[in-house]
Order: sequence, then C-alpha cells, then structure tokens
Amino acid sequence: MMNPAPQREDQELPQVFGRYLLLRRLSRGGMGEIFLGKIGEIQGFEKPVIIKKVLPNLSADEEFVKRFIDEAQVAIKLQHANIAQVYEVGKAAGDYFLAIEYVEGRDLRRLITRAREARTRLPPDLCLYIARELVAGLGYAHRRTDADGKSLSLVHCDISPPNVMVSFEGEVKVIDFGIAKSAIRIAGSNPNMGFGKFGYMAPEQLVRGGVVDRRTDIYAAGVVLYELLTGERLFLFPEGADYKQIARIVTKGEFTPVSERDPRLDPSLDPIVGRALAPRADDRYQTCEEFRAAIQKKLYEMNPTISGDSLAHFVRGLFAEEIVEERALVASTRDVNVAEFQDELTGSATHTVTFARAGMFGERKPSQSQVTPSDRSHSLHPAVRRSGPLAIAAVAAMVLGGVFVYLVAHRPPPAPAPIVIKTPPPPPVADRPVPAVVVTPLAPAHEAPKPATARPKRQPAAAPRRDEDEAPAAPPQAHRGHEAVEAKFRTVKQEYDAFKGEYGSRLEAQWDAIKREAVLGKGDEKYEKVDAMLDKLRRDMAKIRDGG
Repeated sequence: MMNPAPQREDQELPQVFGRYLLLRRLSRGGMGEIFLGKIGEIQGFEKPVIIKKVLPNLSADEEFVKRFIDEAQVAIKLQHANIAQVYEVGKAAGDYFLAIEYVEGRDLRRLITRAREARTRLPPDLCLYIARELVAGLGYAHRRTDADGKSLSLVHCDISPPNVMVSFEGEVKVIDFGIAKSAIRIAGSNPNMGFGKFGYMAPEQLVRGGVVDRRTDIYAAGVVLYELLTGERLFLFPEGADYKQIARIVTKGEFTPVSERDPRLDPSLDPIVGRALAPRADDRYQTCEEFRAAIQKKLYEMNPTISGDSLAHFVRGLFAEEIVEERALVASTRDVNVAEFQDELTGSATHTVTFARAGMFGERKPSQSQVTPSDRSHSLHPAVRRSGPLAIAAVAAMVLGGVFVYLVAHRPPPAPAPIVIKTPPPPPVADRPVPAVVVTPLAPAHEAPKPATARPKRQPAAAPRRDEDEAPAAPPQAHRGHEAVEAKFRTVKQEYDAFKGEYGSRLEAQWDAIKREAVLGKGDEKYEKVDAMLDKLRRDMAKIRDGG
C-alpha cells in the first residue's frame, strides 16, 4: 500500500499522531492523506500500519463526520481475507483518521499502469482471478447483519482500481470501507468532488433519485474487470465533459464488448462482463455470489489450478526492483526508536478520541514498574485481569471513558487527583464477584500526564455518588457536574457490558445513540442529555432483567 516516492518533503517525520508514530508520507488523494506508521504505545510492536487522515474540508462537514463515524464503526467489524482490516477509527490532533492493515503490494491502478509500461498485459485468467476475489470480499460485506440478524445494507460505493490492493503474495484486498460511502454522499451535493471516479460509478449514482444498493458495487466490479481484461478504461469521456454529459454517457450503457476491444480475448467473456455492466440494476447479477459463480465457471474452464501463487509470481515480476526498495524502507522504520518519542506519545494518546478499535495489538502484561500513562488503557488491577470477560468490559469502559475526558480536557480547572472508584456491581452473573476497578483520570491538554508510581490515596468525594435507583440530579451546571456525568458514563458502560454479555445486543442502538451524543453533542446541555440517556438505559436494563 505504498508509492515509491512520497508526495511531499518528509522533513517533519517521524511525527507523533495519537497513539501512532507516522514514519513516511505515502500519498494524498481526494478524501485523505496517507502515511506509513507504527503503533507507538507498545514497545517492540513492529508491524506497520497505514494511517489515513480525512482531509480538513471533509472533517469540517458535520453531516460527513456523523456518517463517517457510524459507517466506520461497521467497517471495523469486517474481517475477511479479501478486505483490508480497519484497526481503529478515531480523532487525533483535530484530524479524523483510520488505522488500516498495511498491505505490502500495489493497487490495481498501479498494476495496470506498470503492465502497460512493460508492454505486457495481465493474462485473462489472472484478471478473472482478481475479479473473483474482489467480489468475494464485497459479497461478505453485503451479507453482514447486526446482532438481531437484520441486514446492515453495507455498500462500498467507490470500487475502483485505487481501492483494490494486490499484495506481493497474491492476495486481493478491498480498502476504504467506512469512508467511501460517506464521501460519495457528500459528493452528491458537490459535483466537483470525486470527479475522477465517475467512470466507475453506476448509473443510479449519477441520476437524481437513484437507489444505491449491493448491485451498485457489482457494476463497479464489472468496470474493474473490463479494465483488467482490456487494459483500457470502459468509458473515455470527452475532454472537459461536465457532470450531465458524463451521466448521459454512463446511463445509456453503450460500450464496446471486451472481445471487440481486444480480438485476442475469448468472446465468451462478453456476456459475463456485460451482465455486470447492465445500466438497469434489475438486469445485472443480483448478488456478488451470482457474479462470482459466473466468473468461477469460466475460470475453471481456462485454468482450474490457478491460485494466488500465480498472481504473486506475475506481480513480483512487474515490481521486482520496487519490492527490494520497499522492504528495505519498511525494515528501516524498525530502527526508529519509539522511546525517543515516548513523552509526546503519552500526551498525544491521552487526547485521542477512539470511536471504534479492533483487537490488533495483542496482549501484554507489563510489571508494575513498567507501567506508563499510555499503558493504563492496556493494564488493569491484577484482580481484574484474572476475571476474564469482565476484564475486557473494564478495558472497554476505560477506553470509551477517554471520549469524555477529551471533551473537557481544555476546560480551565485543574485535573482531579487519581482516585479509586468501586463500580456498583450489576446483577449477579453466575455468582461471580465483581472486583474493584482502578480508574486514573487523564490530565487536561495543558498538563503532561505523570507516570503512576504507587496507588494513590482516595480523595474526598466532591459530591455523593448517586445510586442506580435514585432520582436524577439537576442538570450539571459546573465543571464538577461534568465530571459526575463522565464518571457515570464509565460506570454505566461497565454495567451495560455485563448486561450485554447475558442478554445480548437488544439495547445496542440505545447505547450507540449515547456515544454519538457524547462525542458530537454541543454545549453544556450535552451533559444533561447524556445524563438523562444513561438513566433511561439503566431503567431499560432493569426492566429486561425483571422480565419486562
């Protein structure tokens, strides 16, 4: 997932960004700026990651941000061999970002261009193999359902050669789930945005009132297959063509079949590609599984033993010199000493807002003397670590608690001293005791966090803790009230995790609404609203536990 040469001077790199260390700028596109980096909060974790920052003009659009967060939280749950894993969705230093699996390879745009430069073409069987793997990944995403079995109706909306990676090991992976759909929606009101992708957009994306669904991705995959087979774009728009001209050309659906573009190609490929490119969605393959079956049938006739090894051999031959350079570059990043940036990483990670995070970082158990402020989100009291699933809930509570800390980090009052909060236990689950959780509030932005060397003494409480069955307090009017809502948020998060483990995800939409309000709400009334939403969630959990 790299270009050989960076787009700008890299004098300011390495650079701390949230919990990551940015090592190399790779490219800048229509929706984001892309960096090679690595995790900075775990010593010895050398696996590189891709950090994609969302461009400021998109981040400034409130509607885009809401959709980006919602859809990226779904994308982070996609785990398939043909989809690049999204590790984290968050905000750091004012920039929304995705942390994505690093794929050592090239995207299809670069692959097609290099083949043209080398005066060669991808063999038809490899083209079909790539398309088969592409639609396999899309089909998995299209089938995804929520906890209640309801379809998520997930559509990528921007399948094109730059968003399909081929690794040097012959893997095919779709990238940019969780950002493309949000950006395409915004582009609907701004025709100047995303103009370069119009050649891959289905007719329903270009006409007012068109319905976008899984068949939209099938059309785009058909365009990609057409370009792989012929080495040429499906549509060649006139120079200076405007939006309306492009829409008319695409919606007509008039194009030259692949075997006429290149007489060396088998004419039996025409109906396979042509059906995917039907201008009416009802005339296309209705599912990726149907498209994949048609490709597989033809591929079996052409080369029944084809595998990723064949693709890897071809790609390595095209990029032999770049592979050596890239692997040397990645190896050199391991020589960057994370310890030199540790203080800055600690402060930056403290103020990173994480909307969703996948389990990419493994497990580590440092000794007490090795624990730093940036480690606290990964290390709990030993009694909690021994509690198995409850420990996972506690870790999640502490990470999400950072959202509230970020929202008040810039307020003038000083940070409260570390305290020990004993969370009220949820109703008994298999008669297991709930241990105390050590919670260390994070320092505000103007103050660097200090490593914990010993367990602090409990400070006198500023106000009595409200029990679950007490009436709601008055809306928080001062900073102390804000702190109470933050503490309550963390406590209810633990209660909800325990509830979810026993009763399932029936209240997940309600919890997601609370998180959205906590992150995106404005003004002091946000705390009042979150406080009321937390009380309602508690009441609804109690009602379900009582059989209501």
